[in-house]
Amino acid sequence: MEMLHKVALVFAEDGYHQTSVNSLAARLNVSKPVLYYYAKNKDDLLFQCGQVAREELREAMEDTATTKISGMGKVRRFFRKYAEIMCGDFGRCLVLVDRNALSPETAEHDRYHRRRIEDAVRDMIIEGQADGSIGPCDPLMATKALFGAFNGIPMWFKSGRKLGATDVAEAYLDIFATGMGRG
Repeated sequence: MEMLHKVALVFAEDGYHQTSVNSLAARLNVSKPVLYYYAKNKDDLLFQCGQVAREELREAMEDTATTKISGMGKVRRFFRKYAEIMCGDFGRCLVLVDRNALSPETAEHDRYHRRRIEDAVRDMIIEGQADGSIGPCDPLMATKALFGAFNGIPMWFKSGRKLGATDVAEAYLDIFATGMGRG
């Protein structure tokens, strides 16, 4: 897992397309055969990094779905965890790597998992509208807006500063929940 963690860091920092297997091996101070011991190719390494983040997201989704709170409470709970995951090394790799870099098979797998997560959030919003904790809005547009905002956090967020990922998530969620205007 340590090797995969280092791979995720390199892909997130340098970009997937810009990183050759030779440069990856050099950055990790290992030989190419060592990399091929862990994965069949560079795409497989990227897939494995994404799989760690996807598993964390699946757990967050399931944990949120079974919690007995309002729809808005579920949205807040999920996106606090989402921000933590996306600001971690595997999440950063998942969100910062250009999806056009993926092989067709890996891209389809990625789309499937993103759809599942988006559908779950859309359902939380619909649940919130039904229980009165979320006002009228288009659930699909609200879902897209939330992910658009939260997927941008890893582009500027640096851990170890005054605000943690959860603090940033709370600030974003407050803006979504209350809006910026006065009516």
